Amino acid sequence: MTNDTVILRAKNITKRFPGVIALNKVKFELKQGDVHALCGENGAGKSTLLKIITGLFQKDEGEIHINDKKVEINNIADAREHGIYVVPQEMQMDSDLTVAENVFIGNYPTTKLGLIDWKTMYARANELKKRLGISDKELNVKSKVGNLSMGHKQIIEIMRSMISDKVRILAFDEPTSSLSEDETEHLFGLIRDLKEKGISIIYVSHRLEEIFRICNKVTVYKDGEYVDTRNVDEIEINDIIHMMVGRDLNLFGEKKDPSVIKDEVVLKLENYTRKGAFENISLELKRGEILGLYGLVGSGRTELMRAMFGIDKKETGTTYLYGKKVNIKSAKVATEHGLGFVTEDRRKEGLLLDASLTWNLSMPNIKAILNRIGLLNFKKEASYAKKNAKKYNVKCPSIKSKVSGLSGGNQQKVVIAKWVAASCDIIIFDEPTRGIDVGAKAEIFIQMKELTQMGKSIIMISSELPEILGLSDRILVFKDHKINAILENIKLNEEDVLKYAMLN
Repeated sequence: MTNDTVILRAKNITKRFPGVIALNKVKFELKQGDVHALCGENGAGKSTLLKIITGLFQKDEGEIHINDKKVEINNIADAREHGIYVVPQEMQMDSDLTVAENVFIGNYPTTKLGLIDWKTMYARANELKKRLGISDKELNVKSKVGNLSMGHKQIIEIMRSMISDKVRILAFDEPTSSLSEDETEHLFGLIRDLKEKGISIIYVSHRLEEIFRICNKVTVYKDGEYVDTRNVDEIEINDIIHMMVGRDLNLFGEKKDPSVIKDEVVLKLENYTRKGAFENISLELKRGEILGLYGLVGSGRTELMRAMFGIDKKETGTTYLYGKKVNIKSAKVATEHGLGFVTEDRRKEGLLLDASLTWNLSMPNIKAILNRIGLLNFKKEASYAKKNAKKYNVKCPSIKSKVSGLSGGNQQKVVIAKWVAASCDIIIFDEPTRGIDVGAKAEIFIQMKELTQMGKSIIMISSELPEILGLSDRILVFKDHKINAILENIKLNEEDVLKYAMLN
């Protein structure tokens, strides 16, 4: 239900952080009923603008108008007072509470005695669910949140925003980054329903193909500055990429030289099994090879690699490194054998967010920065971090900066750099480009190929078929916790791979 009423107008918005101008006099307009995408590389300023509009950050300069009236949004409460809510990328849930309790947390309906009015709370939760077209079979408001999928948790976040009758603008920050294909389709259906109700949507995503499926407008930012706003039906993906990076982008780079792959088997797994996760899996990885693992969510790819790396348990299975049987019983032992793991969840498992860039880069290779008597050499540590941050083009105000302040793409570069700098010869990349922009993706793909040219070997887990086809030398297709096909990546298309992931 789009019309020409501009419900939100931001103009000349400027935001500064120490050593960085995150936004420089940018603008944005949102019309009623629009689904309007914000695009740009990591660090372009789109998330900063979103946080200013939703009250998480305060602007340094500029104006925000709601329905042509100038307003000040100094905090989340101000934003909500003006009908602006956000469905965050990092969802905050209490796993031990029910759906209804999580929806109303901090805002519980109470009885005259000041006690929680459970009957009213569950009734109101059911009403919210009904407004979103969610059936009782799909989501029970009395279910514990700890047992629910990411898709269901996202519905809970949307229900939270719908508690207030004031909601007019709903912002989604990377909403599909942790969703399955079915959950993504369901979310798109919810967004279309919200649009029909006259709610305006701000949609931030690095998945450009989604913008063409769900959005009607797109605004692009680059290096903290406004580039352009276009109607989605008047442009193509390459137009957005060109606006974002200022050049045409060959995402996967030059075709890999086949001679990089040697006959030497550097890693061999035999008969890996953990019931319900992976069953009787055997595989080989050659020196200089990128081995792609593809399958639908829950097919066993990540579970297998976590068990091989010693993070999780296995019931049976033998590991050989360079022809020698080894017992990898922990991640520490894995790293001692020269294995690295670029985890799917970089924020929780790949980085210590409140620590400095220097600390995150140097800790996996602590021996390299100790002095002769085994004490930390701070000068050596700073030099080590500076060299590796530069090598992997990590953009940051200082190597002393907290990693939490870096963009998603730069955080991912830190995770990669720390393992490569630690002299790992076999590196597992689990969803290496999740939540990062096309420019950062292209850089990471180049780095992965360069690693194989250095004689290193890579196992890449990805749910993105173009990535699997664009980078892998061989592809193992998983289905129902087993390898359903081993494919040489020669003239394969998406259909060739997908049929093995879905059919027996």
